Amino acid sequence: MHSSLRLAASSALMLLLAGCGASSGGSSNAAPDSSKPTVIKIAETAGVPAAFLEYGEEKGLFKAQGLDLEIDTAAGGAAVIPGVVSGNYQFGGSNTTSVLLAASKGLPISLVAPGTFATDKTDEDFSAVLVAKDSPITSAQDLAGKKIAVNTLKNIGDVTIKAALEARGVDTSGIQFVELGFPDMLATLDAGRVDAAWEIEPFVSLGREQGFRPVLWPYVESKPSLQVGSYVASTKYVNERPKVVEAFQKGVAATAEAIASDPAGFRTALPTLQKVTPEAAQKMILPVWQAKCDLDSLSFMAEKMGKYGLSDGKIDLDKLVASGAAE
Repeated sequence: MHSSLRLAASSALMLLLAGCGASSGGSSNAAPDSSKPTVIKIAETAGVPAAFLEYGEEKGLFKAQGLDLEIDTAAGGAAVIPGVVSGNYQFGGSNTTSVLLAASKGLPISLVAPGTFATDKTDEDFSAVLVAKDSPITSAQDLAGKKIAVNTLKNIGDVTIKAALEARGVDTSGIQFVELGFPDMLATLDAGRVDAAWEIEPFVSLGREQGFRPVLWPYVESKPSLQVGSYVASTKYVNERPKVVEAFQKGVAATAEAIASDPAGFRTALPTLQKVTPEAAQKMILPVWQAKCDLDSLSFMAEKMGKYGLSDGKIDLDKLVASGAAE
């Protein structure tokens, strides 16, 4: 996830112009059949996001909709959207900022289902800004003018950090963001090469166990219950295979309901699905999953992206969000 999304968008456009990419399988209005499931290739971030899909597969919730998911966790971050546009993947999981940025650049994608959501509880979310145990930073106000690690520059990390700090009345103009991978942040923070680090689970829980202190919860403090993740498909695929898209939406909704009704079952399954220790699986704060996209969250993120210069802020959500994806 260190690559710039601008590079990703350019790569996707080049693929389109060159006419490259795998076939989407042609046009079909037939609904998938659970007796002979339709194979779907989907790219998703390793860890809890991928575990969500794998849990749905394990429980037979996607198969019940006639789908067999092939989940690729190697193609993360910037590779997801170009892979979807080129046809290498039928669906891809990406954060909402990346999706909105791609849409603002004219890439032919559709948001077909929601991914992760923040909680509605300040001081209890799966994303936090951490500081070292002995750091002079004792509150979010002290982050003004500091050097903060984020996994990707000009993306959902710095956007929500700025929004959350501004909500607290903090001047964000002097903050310097440094690009680092999530697994590398705690060691870099401990060495004093950054003042703070924006982490997600399981790294938030791992950091707290080592004495690092949270001083800001960017997702929930910028907007409670913020929609953070999403699933996208190419506009071409959505138009050609609407029944498959509908089946995927139902599989996502069923998996979200299964985890909401039995979070302990999901925690127990996590170590067998992804590289999460049993201890971390029990301690970490889980994201929230829902059946439908939150248009208020998408509008909020689009407005903030325009404010911070990532886009012009004029993103047509009616065009971007596919039928059945939102209420």
